[in-house]
Amino acid sequence: MIRALIIDDESKARNLLKVTMERIFPGQFLLETADDSEDGLLKIHYFKPDLLFLDIEMPMMNGFDFLAAIPEIDCKVIFTTAHDQYAIRAIRYNALDYLLKPINPIELKEAVERYQSHRGRKDVYSRQIENFFEHKERNLAITTYDGVVFLEVDTIIRCEADLNYTRFVLTDNKTFVSSKTLKEYEDLLTVHNNFLRIHRSHLVNLDYVLKFKSEGLLVLKDSSSVPISRRRKEEVVSRLSVRSTAVHS
Repeated sequence: MIRALIIDDESKARNLLKVTMERIFPGQFLLETADDSEDGLLKIHYFKPDLLFLDIEMPMMNGFDFLAAIPEIDCKVIFTTAHDQYAIRAIRYNALDYLLKPINPIELKEAVERYQSHRGRKDVYSRQIENFFEHKERNLAITTYDGVVFLEVDTIIRCEADLNYTRFVLTDNKTFVSSKTLKEYEDLLTVHNNFLRIHRSHLVNLDYVLKFKSEGLLVLKDSSSVPISRRRKEEVVSRLSVRSTAVHS
């Protein structure tokens, strides 16, 4: 049984979403509701939902402030709102989806099915984290639209952020796009000392650095040029200075 929490200060919208979920997914969800952000903060701790339907505009605390108040939240979020100007910000919060009110049942069904398809991959990712921190293996499991793909860490040249997705570039010129953020992969890959975040959009394998350019670029062995952010430049120079593969120009 999947646990889902609906947080919305409008009783009509809250109850309609609950009824629609029960009709589309009979017997699949254990549903709980909260009528404002304060009630939601209480229920998210004792109910521990797997999926959160979160209204954005609420009194006292909006949906984004609500998430900021619980940084350790361990569930997927689907934002619900009557206003479409929040879409980009919702993407930045790595929301699973963003539904406009009145909620279209077909769009709701698609969003929940997307959650269900990703849910089965969570255990794979959790085991991957354990393996990385215990240094048991050198493979990385990434979630793509085609399923879980296992990559040899040593073949990863660089990773590039694309909103809440990550593009992997490999030594054989293959690329894969994962539905997880670059920050999640940074936490895994930097455990192995050869990976470094050099820019908010770029994580590179220092083993494949060909040249450091004074204008703030790294040239990699796949011939790509990757920018270095100003605040990262000193760390990049320091790390490269102790690596025999780096050539400075």
